Amino acid sequence: MTKVARPAIILNIGRNLKDGKMIKRAKQSGFEEGGQSSYEAAFAPWKKPMLDRVKLGEGGRLVIPAAMREALGIKPGDDIALEVVDGELRVKSYRAVIAELQTEFGKLVPAGIDVVDDFLRDRREEQKQADERLDRLHEEGMRLKESSE
Repeated sequence: MTKVARPAIILNIGRNLKDGKMIKRAKQSGFEEGGQSSYEAAFAPWKKPMLDRVKLGEGGRLVIPAAMREALGIKPGDDIALEVVDGELRVKSYRAVIAELQTEFGKLVPAGIDVVDDFLRDRREEQKQADERLDRLHEEGMRLKESSE
């Protein structure tokens, strides 16, 4: 069963827009997340924009809003990938990065070729050869031991 990767979120630190107009937000202090509404509730009738305004904290810390973390499928302590593209900071979950890589590498494999089966077949052959060599060395060692006694 193939898992569907969650989308990456592009943070373009700027304005909060709704229908192309600036949205006024109440002043909040600190990193408290109380009162945040989910993007599902706020933008259900049309495509949900993933745009929010955040402040860069001390030491370059950036708090990703809870709804965006939820959309990415990440939680505090998870590793994430950051990328700067055309002046935008892109934040991706590692699952999304792996899914992108699998898609790109999948394009390189000709249709009808099973890379995993080929790898396993090669690995089993290598293991068989290593086992045969070990058996030969063991037999030689036992013959030498018997002849020296």
